[in-house]
Amino acid sequence: MTTRIRTIDLGYEQLMLFEGGPGDRVRLLFGATWLTQEGEPGDAVLLAGSELPLSGGRTLVEALEPARLQVLGASRPRGAWHRLVRRLRRWVSRQQFGPAKPERVA
Repeated sequence: MTTRIRTIDLGYEQLMLFEGGPGDRVRLLFGATWLTQEGEPGDAVLLAGSELPLSGGRTLVEALEPARLQVLGASRPRGAWHRLVRRLRRWVSRQQFGPAKPERVA
C-alpha cells in the first residue's frame, strides 16, 4: 500500500470539510487551525509542526490564520463496495429521525 499526501493551503477563517479514513493523519506545516472530527467528543487546535491521527468520517478544519496542511493516508481501492458504503452514509445523514410533523401540545 502506498501513502497518499494532499497538501492544502487555507486562508484566514477558511473552512475545509473532507472525509478521512481510519489511519489517516493531518499534519500542519505552518499556521494554526481548529479541527473537529465526526464522532469525537472534543476539538483540537493544531499549531505548526503538529500532527493528529483521524478516526475516520467527516473532518472540519478552520484556519485560525493562513495555514498549510497535509492530509496523509494509505491509498485504498475505490471499488463498488466503497461507492455503496459512501452512498449509504450520505443517505443516512440526510434522513430525519423523530416525528415528521411537530406534535400538538394541548
